[in-house]
Amino acid sequence: MRERTAIAVGVDGSWADNGAVDWALHESEVSAAPIRVLHVLDDRPPIGPYFNFPGANAAAKQLIDDVREYLDQHDSAAQHTGAVLSGPPAHTLAGSTAGDRMLVVGRRGRGVFGRLLIGSTAEAVVHESDTAVVVVPPKWKPGDPQAPVVVGVDDLERCEAAVDFAVRFATERGAPIRLVHIWDVPRMFTGDEAAAVNTVDLARHYHNQRVDAIIRQCRGKYPEATFAAELRRGHPVAGLTDATVEADGQLLVVGGRAHGRIMSTLLGGTARGILQHATCPAAIVHQQQPAHSR
Repeated sequence: MRERTAIAVGVDGSWADNGAVDWALHESEVSAAPIRVLHVLDDRPPIGPYFNFPGANAAAKQLIDDVREYLDQHDSAAQHTGAVLSGPPAHTLAGSTAGDRMLVVGRRGRGVFGRLLIGSTAEAVVHESDTAVVVVPPKWKPGDPQAPVVVGVDDLERCEAAVDFAVRFATERGAPIRLVHIWDVPRMFTGDEAAAVNTVDLARHYHNQRVDAIIRQCRGKYPEATFAAELRRGHPVAGLTDATVEADGQLLVVGGRAHGRIMSTLLGGTARGILQHATCPAAIVHQQQPAHSR
C-alpha cells in the first residue's frame, strides 16, 4: 500500500529559483503524497527600530499563499497545506516535520534557508531531523525518471534506512539503484612502497567482499528493486559525486547517525561537500539507533 505521509518543503523568498518546490511537486506527482509548505520566522529577530514582526508575519503568510497558488497551477498537483512557523529555524523545521515522508529544501536561498548549506543551520537541521532531508540544487528541472538512484553504502546494517529510502524512491519510478562503496588505505599504512602494494591489495580484496555481501543482502531483502554495485577508492565526497555524475543519477542518497568512513563524517565536511557539490538532489537519511543505545 502506498504511503501517504506528507512531503514537507521549506521555502523562503527565493523559492521560485531554488528548485525545492518543483522537486517536491514532482515527487508528489509520482508518490501521490500531499505537500506541506513551511516557512520559519526566527523568533530571535534583529533588535532595532526597523524590524516589524507583524509585517514579517504577514509577508510570510503571503509567501505561503504564493507557493500554494503556484502548486494549484499544475493539474497533477496533490493536496497541499501551508504554515508559518516561529522559533529557532533548524530546531523548529526539524521538529515540525517529524513523521513526514521527507523534508525538501533548496541549496541556496535567502535568510534562514540561504544559510542552510554554508553554516551551522544545515548541520543542525540534518542532525536534529529524524526525517529524510533532500537538498535540491538551484533551478532543478525533472530529468529521466528512470535514471539511477545512487546510494553511498558502508554496510547494510549501518545504512539500512538510506537504502530503504532509495528503494522506495526508485521502485516508484522503475529506476535502478547503484550502490557505491568508498574505501581507501590510510597514508600511515602506505609509507613503505614495497609494503604498500600488498596493503592496498589486501584492502581492495576486503572491500570487494564487503560490497559483494551488501549487494547479496539487498537483493534478498528488496526483490522488487534492481541493484548494481560499485567500489571506488578515494575521498567520499569526490567518490560519491563522481559516481553520481558518471551514472547520470537523479538522486544521491547517503545515511547518517552511523559509523564508517562515509557515515561517521556525514555531519562534518563530507556532508557539506556532498550537499554543496552534488549536481543532482541529495538526500540525507538517518539510521535510527536502537532505543537502548540512545
